[in-house]
Amino acid sequence: MKPVYHFIFLTVLVTSVLVPLQSNASSEKKAVEKDPRQQSTPAEKPQTRLVPYIPPKPLRPTPKIRTSQGGTRGCGGLPAVTLLAPEHVALTAQEQPQLYWHISPATDAPMVFTLSSDDAAEPLLELRLPESTDPGVYFISIADHDVYLQTGKIYEWSVRMLCEQEKSSSGDLVVKSYIKRVPADERLLVAKQSDDPMTRARGYAHNGIWYDAVAVLYQALTDSVDNQQLKSAWRDLLGQVDLPTH
Repeated sequence: MKPVYHFIFLTVLVTSVLVPLQSNASSEKKAVEKDPRQQSTPAEKPQTRLVPYIPPKPLRPTPKIRTSQGGTRGCGGLPAVTLLAPEHVALTAQEQPQLYWHISPATDAPMVFTLSSDDAAEPLLELRLPESTDPGVYFISIADHDVYLQTGKIYEWSVRMLCEQEKSSSGDLVVKSYIKRVPADERLLVAKQSDDPMTRARGYAHNGIWYDAVAVLYQALTDSVDNQQLKSAWRDLLGQVDLPTH
């Protein structure tokens, strides 16, 4: 009978040792779980966009010359000119879109707007802009000049500030960007037909149609200058491509 008693004794002994250990380990685990110092901080919620812009794919980066600060080269002391365009080939669904830029501060320097394509020897459009320009947003409406963009073709557009009128144009301040016309599919037609400018802008931006989203918001702001939602949407859209939120 002795072997049996020894087995019982060892079983009781092991149980008496392991149970407290397991209990202590469980308690320590709970203590660790409850210790706020050990808990990871919750992830920040993604920022909600009023007009979320989804760039087109494949993305075609462009040289970073959409913004030029006065003081470069021959333009000492002249203002900054910023094209309201991303640093990639952006899209329009319009055959005669509007192209926007910002000037700050005021200037009386002569400026020239140019629209061109690689397969044309001469610019499609070249305009001398009015002098004595106040600071603010300006645009060219292609529809006013009997010019039409072809679907699938990339165009370059630029604003040149004539800094040294009596010398070579090499000292001028030039900013340029690119635009491509794409066909309007059913999703864009739905956005275009809406009476709500926010709905139209979201529809264009969501489908990567940058230039049309900008035009919708700017024209809506022109009609409702005190509309805070439109102002916020305008700043939100520009900020998504690192443009100054004028």
